[in-house]
Amino acid sequence: MRSIHILACNFSVVSDCEEFLAAFDGRTQHASQNFAASRHHRLEVLRTDRGYTLREDGRPLDPQSDAEGAAEAVFWRMHELSIAALPEFTKIHAACASWRGRRFVVAGPARSGKTTLMTRMLFEGFEVHCDDMVVLRDGEVLPFPRRLWIRSSAVLLLPQIVPFVAKSRRIHDHFSLDLAELGFDWHADTAPVDAVFFLHPNHGSDTRLEACPKYAMAQLVMSQSGLPAGGAQKWVKEICAMVDAASSYLLHCGNLDSAVELVRNALAQQPRKSHVGEIRSDE
Repeated sequence: MRSIHILACNFSVVSDCEEFLAAFDGRTQHASQNFAASRHHRLEVLRTDRGYTLREDGRPLDPQSDAEGAAEAVFWRMHELSIAALPEFTKIHAACASWRGRRFVVAGPARSGKTTLMTRMLFEGFEVHCDDMVVLRDGEVLPFPRRLWIRSSAVLLLPQIVPFVAKSRRIHDHFSLDLAELGFDWHADTAPVDAVFFLHPNHGSDTRLEACPKYAMAQLVMSQSGLPAGGAQKWVKEICAMVDAASSYLLHCGNLDSAVELVRNALAQQPRKSHVGEIRSDE
């Protein structure tokens, strides 16, 4: 059995097949989370002569033909249930990290380079919280904990991960890396945001960072987010409040070294926000 915590959900994954468990373990994360679970789900995976039978809380799910397919189905079902357990949050397609206590998000569409940038930042003194999704409520961001899914084509840009990739599981032309297993502190907790970056790939050209008007940044972030249960009015209010309280930048990323340096310099100019219950002490 495997016990997995993803924000508001605790999952018990039970199987009689070691092949499935090995495939499943290559997809799960080990982030520490200061978010109390309010729901529990039991997922069962049983091997049969025809493949794998799956059940969720006693109800049948679509059967799968092999261990990898079963692991993939369970992984994404856990993802769906974890998101569904947070209906009051606004979901944003963005990465999240901190530098010297200053939290920031990097929003952008799929394949814009968020994962590659976050992976590089791991080895440059940044604390990375997630690379794909954050949820927002009451002006604070909560990273959604999931492994880094690094395309094989990006490994050449990230020589620091080569020793880890050699030992990791390859899934659909991606390598799955757990930050805790790499030896980094990995935490998912709520905090206000000091800066918002919107990432534009600029391959083959210079990396540039430019200030972005807050109204324009709000529109860009909305393009990468979804409505919470409270509807459009709450959605607009939440995103505008986050952007209004933070500095806003457009990051045109052509080179990882210069992108990291530009982000670091921008954050160094930001006063660090205090977390709830924290006594603030700027560096």
